[in-house]
Amino acid sequence: MMRYLRHFIDNIKHKIYIFAGYIYKNSVLKNLYSGKHITRLNYLGRLSVKLLDFQWKSVKLHINNVCNLHCKNCYHRFEGEPMGQRQIFLFLDEVKKVIRNDNIRLDILGGEPLLRKDFMEIVEYSKKRIKINTVQLFTNAALINDDIAVKIRDSGVDIAVVPMHSHIEEIHDSITQCDGSWSQAIKGIRSLIKAGIRTYGFIIFMSCNVDTLKELELFVRRLGAKPIFFPYIKQRPCDDLWVDNRKKYHRSIDFAFKNSDKHTGQMLNLIYFRKKACPAFVNSITVKTDGTVTPCPFVNLKLGNINEQSFDKIVYDAYCNSRLIDFLSIPEECKPCSCVDICGGGCKAFRYQVYGDYKSKDINCSGPYKDKVAPSRLGEYIPYFF
Repeated sequence: MMRYLRHFIDNIKHKIYIFAGYIYKNSVLKNLYSGKHITRLNYLGRLSVKLLDFQWKSVKLHINNVCNLHCKNCYHRFEGEPMGQRQIFLFLDEVKKVIRNDNIRLDILGGEPLLRKDFMEIVEYSKKRIKINTVQLFTNAALINDDIAVKIRDSGVDIAVVPMHSHIEEIHDSITQCDGSWSQAIKGIRSLIKAGIRTYGFIIFMSCNVDTLKELELFVRRLGAKPIFFPYIKQRPCDDLWVDNRKKYHRSIDFAFKNSDKHTGQMLNLIYFRKKACPAFVNSITVKTDGTVTPCPFVNLKLGNINEQSFDKIVYDAYCNSRLIDFLSIPEECKPCSCVDICGGGCKAFRYQVYGDYKSKDINCSGPYKDKVAPSRLGEYIPYFF
């Protein structure tokens, strides 16, 4: 009897998700750009958010502006005065009230977060006081040994993500611009795994490693970590790190899809319920070091500042932000594409970082396409992987 009841409840939830996804896609993203019925659409936006229960699945919190490396591929601008501990605690209190999601994940980033003296206290507060379900640390691991790893674990960190730019020491160190960083990262990864922290090797595919992704993936697995993949976000018109060969780029995306089962599954869920694979604002939100709230860590699209406004007000005022509407809207040239409900126009960060434009399609896209795409072949078509 209970089994049938659970099945019935799951079906009801599924229909609610479909209904909410329809509202979000057709009433918020599709029509809001026109500026018509802004009050009604704002209400529908809030309704879809509540029904979908995606206020948000992850919050990316940057806690400092300093780093012990000088990575060429880093997007962090190291600007603004970092928030104090009290400001961060107050924000975390608000997050729990606004998001109301037991499965929320807090991503802690920098700079290098471990260089902040009260890092452990921030993690302990979010995990043990606020009861954040998952705390994920992004670190270069250069400062981590066995003792530090145990302290990180005991503070409440569940997951550690460590960039691995190459399985070849010289290439990795050339990206970090710091000799010995490859060896330090490997040592740190082993210490994190030994302490029982789930650890990922963060593979950002760039021109320097795009031809050796398979070797790099195997190298990360042999260390005992799991690989996750991410495309390098082009940051300037002439960027040597960007994979400018479109065939190689799409081959990398396809490789990431086929070798990241869990990550790919999360993207497919995002596509199914939200009609786009990019998580910016629909699944995650970013808070920069100085308290500035943005939909994506790669763009400086200011929605507000938590030092000046409540997080709740920033979230709901965002639905009337014309720049955010541009950011979330589907480019005109993408609308006839058979993949439009999958990629939603691609990665807007690519366009904005280089051209200052949210309204055009992803520069890595080879579409628009006419054929329907099977989930197993998404990597051959979609221009990004997050």
